[in-house]
Amino acid sequence: MTLPDRKYLFLIAGLLLGFAAGFVTARETGGEASASASASTSSSGRPTLAADDRPSRGPSDAPVTIVEFTDYECPYCRRYYRQTYHQLLQEYEGEVHYVVRNYPLSIHPNARKAAEAAECAHNQDRFWDYHDHLFENADALEPSDLKSYARELGLDGGQFDECLESGAESQTVEQDMSTGRRLGIRGTPTFFVNGSPLVGAQPLSAFRSAIQRARGN
Repeated sequence: MTLPDRKYLFLIAGLLLGFAAGFVTARETGGEASASASASTSSSGRPTLAADDRPSRGPSDAPVTIVEFTDYECPYCRRYYRQTYHQLLQEYEGEVHYVVRNYPLSIHPNARKAAEAAECAHNQDRFWDYHDHLFENADALEPSDLKSYARELGLDGGQFDECLESGAESQTVEQDMSTGRRLGIRGTPTFFVNGSPLVGAQPLSAFRSAIQRARGN
């Protein structure tokens, strides 16, 4: 092979490598409704998503576990909350273990502090009330609003304020986000049904199908 031929081969190889790198980068970025993810598993093959310290409802030994990665300022998360969430919990009461984890997107300036606030409420065993209140008032998530909601719900205001102002739960939120990044999450809401991803503000019918598959039906 002549020297010019080798130069052409090196050039082509470089272009192909550049294209591959660009493709990987593109998969790591995305908007709220265009996430893609693949669940990691433990050595037993079970998904490692539902940590014991994460807010959850329903029996922990239920045959199906749904893990939601959410953002309290995300319009798609709010749509899911309004259109599907309550119906899902009602229809599968006692049959599903439902877990919430945080994934505040950088494009939402108030989402991260809202996630911390929900964790502060979790410290007072009021996570679900506060979670619902955030989605009912998603247009007002400034720190003063977050403190006001704690008092409206009857939480210990002083304890809540200290937790929120000190950033005591910032690491908790970051750990959830780190887990989400390792799973390849690109947007919210993203769900895992027994480890299988379901992306976006899906209707109840999509969850029914996912639950049936998880049960092997």
